[in-house]
Amino acid sequence: MDNRRKLELVKEATKRKLLTQYQTDFEQFAKQQIKIVTKDASKGFVPFIFNEAQQKVNEALEQQLKEKGRVRALILKARQQGISTFCTARTAWKSFFTPNARSVVMAHDSATSDALFAMSKNLFDRMADEFRPKLLASNAKEIKFEHNNAGYRLYTAGSPEAGRGTTPTIAHLSEVAFWTFDEKILAGLFQGISQAEGTEVILESTANGAKGEFYRLWKQAERDYEKGGTEYIPIFLPWYITAEYRREAPESFEPTEEESKLMDKHGLDFDQLYWRRLKIAESGERKFLQEYPTTAEEAFLVSGSGVFDTGKLAELEAVPYLKKMKLDLDSKFFETTSEGDIEIYDYPNHDMGYVIGADVALGVGKDYSAAVVIDENRNIVAAYRNNRIDPSKFGDFLFYLGRYYNNALLAVESNSMGIATLQKLDDMSYVNLYRQTKISNISNQEGDRLGFRTTTATRSTIIGNLKNAIENDDVYIPSADIIQELKDYIVNDQGKAEAAAGCHDDYVMSFAIGLEVLRSHYDRITTNKVPWNQKFNNIEQDDTRWI
Repeated sequence: MDNRRKLELVKEATKRKLLTQYQTDFEQFAKQQIKIVTKDASKGFVPFIFNEAQQKVNEALEQQLKEKGRVRALILKARQQGISTFCTARTAWKSFFTPNARSVVMAHDSATSDALFAMSKNLFDRMADEFRPKLLASNAKEIKFEHNNAGYRLYTAGSPEAGRGTTPTIAHLSEVAFWTFDEKILAGLFQGISQAEGTEVILESTANGAKGEFYRLWKQAERDYEKGGTEYIPIFLPWYITAEYRREAPESFEPTEEESKLMDKHGLDFDQLYWRRLKIAESGERKFLQEYPTTAEEAFLVSGSGVFDTGKLAELEAVPYLKKMKLDLDSKFFETTSEGDIEIYDYPNHDMGYVIGADVALGVGKDYSAAVVIDENRNIVAAYRNNRIDPSKFGDFLFYLGRYYNNALLAVESNSMGIATLQKLDDMSYVNLYRQTKISNISNQEGDRLGFRTTTATRSTIIGNLKNAIENDDVYIPSADIIQELKDYIVNDQGKAEAAAGCHDDYVMSFAIGLEVLRSHYDRITTNKVPWNQKFNNIEQDDTRWI
């Protein structure tokens, strides 16, 4: 065998070895075969070496692929972290090594879609000669490989029908929060996505308010991914992990109180803080927080149309509950258990007056029946939420919760399912049940109508009063779930205040009702106190069960 032939065999063996490595190691493939243009365009095309944000995403995706057998990811990002480039390159890599792959790339507008597709074509064109794929098709909308029959298709999210009818095995969906027809497009795409092993679906976006499908999916992923309630992993990329986001701080630099808190909480240094300060001076704080968020929560808050003051909500800090309890309706005992649905933040004070606002749901696993206990000083002392409790059983529960908190003034929303709850409480002769006046205005005189009826007018009033109380620091809110619901309460495109898509407002309404009744009936609540250990209505109590 001549030397030339030997050399060819060595090259072929090396190629096969590299291909085997590339197939399972995207980072190596990117570094050795992908060329990109960085922010410094003067350098031309350079090897694709992952930055910190890209490295974080790649590690999360590879770990999910190892554990779950497929990739399903939501990426919430700050600006200019190279995530669109990363996802475009990963989609190209996956398509290159997956026989019969059907890849979809979709962005919010045609300019971005075209740019991503052009980037994809450049990736293949600039691969080493021995690896560069032969193309059966290569046009403005499609790439198709000869070696594995894989296809690569471009779409723009410009109509409700975009991408409908496709059955992708790989999908890169870019800036989803800005899609006009996000719900309809995603519904169509998700219906057709293959569930086979090795498939990948990645949705990436900057935030665009507490609304839309990306926000709904993100909240669901934050809440349920670890519990197995969704297969989409949430990956958040804060601005400070990007190496370029820093500027050498002058010797005279002194952090403000806010900056010092950021240093302590996120491990930032002076150079990062100085860059942040300059950026805020350049574009304003609100725009900075929207485009360069420190937390996922911050990203949605500042870019949204929330009802409640975003700055005040950002300042709220949840505290650990003292205990969780569960009421056994047969024994009438409150039991301490980690699986309880009552969070206790302060125990009953015999000298304190209380009000309980309650919102009633059907109890079929969707909306929640909720109750918020507020003391006379406007402090939330307990919170309850359950989406499986029957409205009548909820009446049983509220009876004993009310007794526990000094026979609290109990204000139950009387709309719809609330009637059954109120009827049960009335049948049990609860001693301190709120009755609403005929309202042209709210007075301290009671009428004959059981409960608190919400109308367009009263809803606007109580939400407005809650908003004022939060802005004036007149309420204490220790519950993480209540704080989150307040953040998710938005003004929709039609101007109506409601929970964002996929979120709930049961705590918000309970809190607002309770706070309004406390305001309008303060004298009654603070003067007519009945100790929780008092006997009444011929019902025997064992004091120990309430402790």
